[in-house]
Amino acid sequence: MKTFRELDEATGQAKGAAFRAFKRLEPGLREGQDFLLLWPGRDDTLIGELRTQDRVYRNSVNIVLLDDALAERLLKHLSGSLEPGQ
Repeated sequence: MKTFRELDEATGQAKGAAFRAFKRLEPGLREGQDFLLLWPGRDDTLIGELRTQDRVYRNSVNIVLLDDALAERLLKHLSGSLEPGQ
């Protein structure tokens, strides 16, 4: 699973680019299948591991983990090889 920070860095985009691409696609996505939303208080151990591994932005509160297929789709959007909505 990938994080927004990892996608931003992989494509050389500024912070927030992967999140904005995700928000455009979100209406057609399913939580628990396409992505996982981690919440402080409920997922502190995993959030701590992601922070220790420097995989998330320092100020992120709720963390989104993207499954591999969605991460690949977002990478294509960010690199400009897919039109919006694909």
